[in-house]
Amino acid sequence: MGTEKSMPEKDVVEAQRQAHSRMAQMGFTFSRDNRSFIIAAQGYLMLAGLGLLINGSLLGDGASRPAFLHLFTLGFMLFMIYGLGSHMLPRFTGNPIRQGAWPWLQMGLAHVGVAGYVVGYLAGWPGLVIVGAVLAWLSLAVFTFRAWPVLWPATET
Repeated sequence: MGTEKSMPEKDVVEAQRQAHSRMAQMGFTFSRDNRSFIIAAQGYLMLAGLGLLINGSLLGDGASRPAFLHLFTLGFMLFMIYGLGSHMLPRFTGNPIRQGAWPWLQMGLAHVGVAGYVVGYLAGWPGLVIVGAVLAWLSLAVFTFRAWPVLWPATET
């Protein structure tokens, strides 16, 4: 019994080395788009907090309840997921996330979607609520498009 590694063990070690090599190129700081998502999430959290002042709680029965709940869920939570997910997922897998104009399109759709929903609900315009919801869903589709390659093994070239 020598110290020579078996073939499957060599494959595992080589795969780990390749993943580590890809991860080393990513860096640890937030990119400008991820930082913008996190800052926007904090802003939406502050706006959702207004619901505490207006309704007495986020779960109160006031007429503005859905608007403030969506400021929290679509605004704070979704933007936090976008920012942290775009930053952390590539570091877990070693695969890059799509960049370029995609994160900015995603962010624009999400901001207009949240604003459309909140303003439409507060103003009593159901059409604007629907447009806001569709735009928010489109931002989720863009995020899915960006993150999909991150979740699958990189093709070896």
